[in-house]
Amino acid sequence: MTIKPTHLSGEIIARLMLLCLVQAMISTSSAQTTFLCNGAERVSSVHCLYVNPAVPTDTAAFTFASAKEALTFAQGRKHVEIYLEPAVYWLDDPDDPAVRMPAEGSAVPFGMQLRLSNCDIIGLSSNPEDVVLACNRGQTQGAVGNFTMLHITGDSITLRNLTLGNYCNVDLEYPRDTTQNRPRRRDAIVQAQLAICNGTHYRARNCRFISRLNLCPLAGANDVEFRDCYFECTDDALCGTADYYNCRFTFFSSKPFYSTSRRGAHFYDCDIHSKTRGTQYLTKRTSLVTMHRCRWTSDDPDLRIEWTKRPSPDYACVMDCCTLNGLPLSVPTPTEPLPLTLPPFDIQKSPVSSAETASKGWIMDCYVPSDIPPEHMYHPNPDAASWGFAQGVNGGEGVWGLVQLQRGARMMLPSDRIHSVELLLYPCKDAGQGFGSATAQYMDVCIKFDVNTLTGYGVRFRRTPDYDHAVEMLLVEYQNGTITAISKAERCNLYKPGCRVKVSADAAAPGGSDVMTASIEHQGRMQTITAKMPHSNVFGGFHLQHTGSCGESATLIASIEMK
Repeated sequence: MTIKPTHLSGEIIARLMLLCLVQAMISTSSAQTTFLCNGAERVSSVHCLYVNPAVPTDTAAFTFASAKEALTFAQGRKHVEIYLEPAVYWLDDPDDPAVRMPAEGSAVPFGMQLRLSNCDIIGLSSNPEDVVLACNRGQTQGAVGNFTMLHITGDSITLRNLTLGNYCNVDLEYPRDTTQNRPRRRDAIVQAQLAICNGTHYRARNCRFISRLNLCPLAGANDVEFRDCYFECTDDALCGTADYYNCRFTFFSSKPFYSTSRRGAHFYDCDIHSKTRGTQYLTKRTSLVTMHRCRWTSDDPDLRIEWTKRPSPDYACVMDCCTLNGLPLSVPTPTEPLPLTLPPFDIQKSPVSSAETASKGWIMDCYVPSDIPPEHMYHPNPDAASWGFAQGVNGGEGVWGLVQLQRGARMMLPSDRIHSVELLLYPCKDAGQGFGSATAQYMDVCIKFDVNTLTGYGVRFRRTPDYDHAVEMLLVEYQNGTITAISKAERCNLYKPGCRVKVSADAAAPGGSDVMTASIEHQGRMQTITAKMPHSNVFGGFHLQHTGSCGESATLIASIEMK
């Protein structure tokens, strides 16, 4: 039989094609997710990502169970809005015991590194406490380096209705579901950062930024604007390229900015509560800040507000229509030139490689002691001076003395007669923590020392992850360069500007052991440690080894008295 085509064949084909198209559209629609945003329906798409931990990830539906998956998917796309249902979203696994390390060539470990532009990240609640992007690592506490939750490269980023929190040293409290609460990792406050950015036009609306030291909310970006946001922090914390509108702040220490950019940081109609006692500064280094119609309150009824310790007329800081505890507050614009400050006078290094080079004079060099672990290794510059004579900063403000110019700065004096030494010290870190971070940073002051074999006894002050306003103090033995503790480490909160450290050795009665004694005194308070010397020696030299950071973290040595 032959079937002849009819005039209906084309119509049937067209209908079949239309039916297939409708089925395809229905299939696509059923693969997408409909959700509510401010009462209006939205449908997920390649430019509208939906995040909900209660549903499984389905990339075909542009729906994700975690913020981390959605952020990763958004990379490289021209414009993306990411909507997050209320939840705590961990961008770094808080239960993973592995220590986070910086990538090769970097000093900072990151939770996520993203390339995003024209991206809006939006919490689906008017309460920013309901949608939390979280991590809980910091320097020496789950990480080597200043752990940072996010690094974003790109332009035109907007955050709305979110909390960004690094809960390394702050408890995570989640009122919406208390089973999500999590205690802080440790009490000692360390550098625990939120977001470092490389780009321009960053905006945050109705967001919270929670950490303590080095908060870093969108730090590094240009043209940053915060509106109706809240910040909790200690020092070196805020974004120095930002305008802050109708924001709230809680300052837990005295210098929320290290410095600001040349354009400055500007505050409008903000509420600031200071928990500092004495003087609240805005910046650690003189730089531009302005405040307009801002309301300060404080725990200390006698609190003073200042721009910085050494304000410069080069930066026209302005405060108008501001109050402190309800009373008018006016911090004048700096007009007086800064006192003359000379750069450090370099003190020539003297490398020590053999007994012949250890002369009878001072030896000033840089050295890496044997107990510096690989993860905290530093590399001195053999062509640069290790010590200088300069005026200190912060805790050493206004005091002249010897300061370290490189990490690992060491000084030694060959002798056979020194049996005690007393030093007057001004740590630039003035809260008692002594050094920049707990990354094998310490200072040893030794006597009965042989500079050729690196053998002798001394006291060590070192920063540890256990304390943020104190150091550990212990006695140590050097034996041919190997360093061993000969006493228990004690908490010491006296390593502050103007402290005096004394180390002495006392000969034992016949048949006994020689005794090493070290003490530190600050403002009439004293702490002393003694220990027997495991090995007697006849050496009488002096040795000081500093492995801490320099600059703002150095220790100025105002005087050394030997007997």
